[in-house]
Amino acid sequence: MKKILFTAFSVLAFTVAVNAQEQGLVRLNTGLAFGSEAGFDASGFGINVGGEYFFTDIISAAPSYTYFFEDSEDILGFENSVRLSSINLDGRYYFLTDDIQVYGLFGIAFLSINGELQFVDLFGAVETVEFDDNETGVNFGGGIVYPLSDKVGLNGQLKYQTPGDGQLVINAGVAINLN
Repeated sequence: MKKILFTAFSVLAFTVAVNAQEQGLVRLNTGLAFGSEAGFDASGFGINVGGEYFFTDIISAAPSYTYFFEDSEDILGFENSVRLSSINLDGRYYFLTDDIQVYGLFGIAFLSINGELQFVDLFGAVETVEFDDNETGVNFGGGIVYPLSDKVGLNGQLKYQTPGDGQLVINAGVAINLN
């Protein structure tokens, strides 16, 4: 599975590098993220930063990074915490490109989960265990870009990520055309 994902990522990176020399729209996306499973069996907020390169008027590559703020929970007097972040390599297909732009997306998600758990061992001492896990899966969903001017627009996106326990991620932010 890792070899397949590495091959797919390499092909995507090579394609972007080759086509990036053609004139195409480059867009920066940034904003807030809400994840339905970004904490201890609970939702969480974070930030999202990404870019987008248009190969054609309706097809683009949109890599992004989402960082969810740390979620802490007091369980029986012990402080426990978890942090999630994800790197996303999405492709977008725009169904509407006039005033309001509407797109569907599909891509690969690399999820990183880490945190700390505290508990009492058999001898009555408090132990802290750190954990770190990485998982790979897919993203699928859609979004809209509402232009405010030729350079700036509002961006809303809804996608489902399969890594971890799976979660619905809602992004709201700003899209800035760089060229």
